Amino acid sequence: MKILSGSLKSHRFEQPKSSSVRPLSDKVRAAIFDVSGDIEGLVVLDVYAGSGAAGFEALSRGAAMVEAIEGNPSVARVIQANIKALNIDWGYVLHVLKLETWLGLPANQADSDRPQARYDLIIADPPYARLDDDLLSRLTRFLTPEGLLVVSHSSKLPSPVLELTELARHKVYGDTALSFYKLVS
Repeated sequence: MKILSGSLKSHRFEQPKSSSVRPLSDKVRAAIFDVSGDIEGLVVLDVYAGSGAAGFEALSRGAAMVEAIEGNPSVARVIQANIKALNIDWGYVLHVLKLETWLGLPANQADSDRPQARYDLIIADPPYARLDDDLLSRLTRFLTPEGLLVVSHSSKLPSPVLELTELARHKVYGDTALSFYKLVS
């Protein structure tokens, strides 16, 4: 795979050799960032990171920082090797744990001293068979007021219904659909 745009344009990176990883196609990845607009200086969360492609693309396009969550340790090792090969360890933080575990960390609890609204863009690309509206809804509390949550899912399914958000846009690319959510004012 390769990075599509920005400072790392055309740089290649390895893809995990795992049947559990379904990388975002170039077309779908481009669409995420076309709809999201300028992400210069933004903080991005890449959930179900898989190949890491969305986060690598975000840093290449000027994101200030990317945090990624990947629950499969062997897949995470490939992401870590790519971080080093791309020389982006300055702005990429990888959490090797399941989303459910990450949500349960003390720093991510509502009563924590750490502010919850800290991501300008959240990209979630869960396995199609594990599309969980409740888990995805729990991510919305981490969005900044003007933030955007992008969920990749099967085009055979309707857009997930997420609490505290409104569906701002829905796009279909073959078997993949992208649903873009903003917080309800």
